[in-house]
Amino acid sequence: MIELSTHIEYLLLHRDEVSVPGLGTFTVREMSSKRVDEECIFLPPYRTVSFKWNELETGEDFILSFSKLHNLSRNDSRMMCVEYVDELLQTLEEDGTVSFGSMGYMTRNAETGQVNFIPQQSGIASPSYYGLDAVPFAKLSHEVRQQRAKKQAANKVRLTSIQADQDTITIRINRRAFNYASAVAASVLLFFAITSPFGKSITSGVSQQAEMFFATKFLPSVKPEPKAVEAQPVAKEEPQAAPVQAAPKDYAIVLASAISPKRALNYAAQLQEKGYNAQACTVGKMVRVIVPGFASEDEAAEKIRQYKAECSDFAQAWPLKLKGEVNTLE
Repeated sequence: MIELSTHIEYLLLHRDEVSVPGLGTFTVREMSSKRVDEECIFLPPYRTVSFKWNELETGEDFILSFSKLHNLSRNDSRMMCVEYVDELLQTLEEDGTVSFGSMGYMTRNAETGQVNFIPQQSGIASPSYYGLDAVPFAKLSHEVRQQRAKKQAANKVRLTSIQADQDTITIRINRRAFNYASAVAASVLLFFAITSPFGKSITSGVSQQAEMFFATKFLPSVKPEPKAVEAQPVAKEEPQAAPVQAAPKDYAIVLASAISPKRALNYAAQLQEKGYNAQACTVGKMVRVIVPGFASEDEAAEKIRQYKAECSDFAQAWPLKLKGEVNTLE
């Protein structure tokens, strides 16, 4: 049965469709990349397989390739394929499910006898997609966005701007530039108001107006001090301590995503043997291997830096806020 699934996977690397006698047809589907905003990850393109059950399938091309592989006659190759398919159906009858190589696993409905195929979430091997993995992307924090906004505002220095239409022209002057020009003009006016070229003072009215201009524009206003009021003794109330609420620990470290439940359980067991609190679970509709129990993203990121120094399994780990229902696999 393992040899049967291996040969099917080998043929799917070169063909888009493979028909197995007495079983059905496997078809390759190319899945495009997509961005999952709620999970903060970018999934690369991958190949998956769909299956259509047909007990009357002859599969002549499959028989021919099988005979060339084992150097057998077509009749002997057909008999070998029939034995593999019978073994597969017998296992499905007894267990209800059976692993079908790296492509996925097959199930059988006990009531209707329908054979179904469930592909791996991570897809099947393809040379053009080797090395591609899910890429996490972190959202900018509120502090970083504020710093960027301040830098952009500092780079935009506008002294004047002119806006015109068909009938009118509007001139906008920066407030700081206008105050500076007003201060220079007032200084010149005050100089000529106090001292005249003939040694005589100009009328006191002009001096008073200049003094009033400076007092209102450039000197701080002095407010009258309020009258002192005798303080009445007030009974002190003892402060009551506010109840301390523990922060919810809804952040986790993600070690693997979009893998099969069997691989997730095996990987979590390996990490548990190394002393890490790894769990295989479904987060929303995706199977993941996580280390839960962190109150904030910074706490999870700090733990990732510590784990990276201890274990190579955390090289591609990233923090994630758990949303929705999280179910632990068993």
